[in-house]
Amino acid sequence: MEPKETQENESPFSARVFRTLLQLARDYKAQFVIIALFAFLATGADLLQPLIYKRAINDVAGLFVGDSATATALGVQARSARETLTTLMVSVVLLFLISVTGYFFSLRSRFHGARVASRMESTFIVNTFGHVLRLPLSFFSHTASAGLAKRIDQCDQVSPIVSAFAQEIMPEAVRLVGICAIMFTQNWRMAVVSFVLLPFYLWLARRSALRLKTNLDPYYEMWENISAHIADSISAVKTVKLSGAESREERRLRTESRHAYDVYLNRMSIAQRFYISQSALSNLSKSMVLGYGGFLVLRHSLTPGDVVMFVAYLDRLYSPIDTLNEIAVNLQQYMASLLRAVRLLAAGPTEKPGTDLPPGPGKVEFRNVRFGYVPGRDVLRSLSLTLQPGKITVLAGPSGAGKTTTADLLLKLYEPSAGDIFIDGHKLSETGPDSVRRAIGLVAADGVVFRGTLADNIRYKRPHATDAEVLNAALAAGLSRTLERLPQGLATEVGEDGVGLSAGERQRLQIARILVDQPRLLVLDEATANLDYATELEVKHALTLLSPRPTMLVIAHRYTMMKEADYVYVMKEGQVIEHGTPAALLIQGGWFAQLAAHSGEATEEPVGESIA
Repeated sequence: MEPKETQENESPFSARVFRTLLQLARDYKAQFVIIALFAFLATGADLLQPLIYKRAINDVAGLFVGDSATATALGVQARSARETLTTLMVSVVLLFLISVTGYFFSLRSRFHGARVASRMESTFIVNTFGHVLRLPLSFFSHTASAGLAKRIDQCDQVSPIVSAFAQEIMPEAVRLVGICAIMFTQNWRMAVVSFVLLPFYLWLARRSALRLKTNLDPYYEMWENISAHIADSISAVKTVKLSGAESREERRLRTESRHAYDVYLNRMSIAQRFYISQSALSNLSKSMVLGYGGFLVLRHSLTPGDVVMFVAYLDRLYSPIDTLNEIAVNLQQYMASLLRAVRLLAAGPTEKPGTDLPPGPGKVEFRNVRFGYVPGRDVLRSLSLTLQPGKITVLAGPSGAGKTTTADLLLKLYEPSAGDIFIDGHKLSETGPDSVRRAIGLVAADGVVFRGTLADNIRYKRPHATDAEVLNAALAAGLSRTLERLPQGLATEVGEDGVGLSAGERQRLQIARILVDQPRLLVLDEATANLDYATELEVKHALTLLSPRPTMLVIAHRYTMMKEADYVYVMKEGQVIEHGTPAALLIQGGWFAQLAAHSGEATEEPVGESIA
């Protein structure tokens, strides 16, 4: 991750944001040409209309001129009623056709732009989401999940940015150049009057854009924190209710959201002050054109049609400037928002790919493994142990001994700082994390249940499992009474984090997921912690049904989950302090033996104290 100071000083219009957008746009070059073509045709149609106004009005003026000399003096031609009517009819038809055609081109430009922008946006969202999922687990230890979700959601700013560049910026710039060229070729004096206030207008527009540029990054960070607060409170709603904290959480959210909205309203107030000044200048410019144009008409130096044409073009002159300025302001917001997503896309490094893990019996070896979450503070120190294929190996020991950390290293959720881990003779450091995790099943005390049906949750790791396999796994995991209780059985929808299921049912659901997957290695991390003794026996029986039998690594505090193991390692402070078969360890009279003696205890802490 980048230093916070660098992130805060980075401009929304940074080079890497544009590089990201250009990379997304590479596959749509032909579509962008079509979008630009339609946009330019719509712009050209719009520029023709004031010229038609001029012709029509001058013909109408010529109708009221008595003789050719007066008409020449006024700069118009004497016209008969029939000629004027013909001109008007042609003008009306042309205006109708040009307006409809221009609008058609505009709509086609928007449609093609929206299609390309939505596809680019979808690609960016999916890429960012996939990148985040491949970041190491350590990245998530200091980042709120709701804040990450908000930043991924901010990828939806790609569409308006792409639309702005493809459909607005270039066409509006062309419109501006075209208007200036037409006005100067028609009457340079009127053009000068039209443009005299333009530098002040541009200065105001530039200043407003700069003022509105400030503090965008902290502003979006506020909303990320608000999203995180909402998500945390809802996900822990039971704890909130039991703590009587509903009102407190509501007050906290009200304070945070009002502060964020105050920042938003302050930005709006600044913008409106500039918009009023810009409106005053543009209207003053129109008044000057009308006044000077009327004066020239009275002096017979200009026709009425010319005045109308200049006023019409003047509207179109300030309109693209307003549009471009508004686009600039909006782009700052979009780009600042997108920049946060781009930073997330640049976060890393991601988990390193590697070779596939070949099939094997499931032998695991830890050789002198060291690891610490914080530099200089090792959790595991020269850890060496072996899991024999098809056997049950138990990791026992007091809290903080490093048992779960050992399992996490086996699952490649973290990388050891020294030493090697092998599965069937293949180094984990050289093996891809996806391949390793496909070979390993995990059942943990805090395992996740996803929103969806029970069947979807059971087949989460093996999506193509048949309905019969899912049902058999559910029954083997002890979910028969759950299926009888639920109205739709396996098709029953469960809430987020398994809302609607008991803690024991959630663990049985995880075990059913593993029974369907049939992994080579199985890690049980407090897998029966939330189950009663009778259900624990059911689960242990269900695990014996796995065929072929996987190599099992069991992390448990209950002696009942250890006594039937093939081998036991007792850990303390990141090291193995005793190991052997359960029978051998009972004879030694060490930590394991004392745990067995206190097997009626609910937790291990009294055991730890008695051993100490």
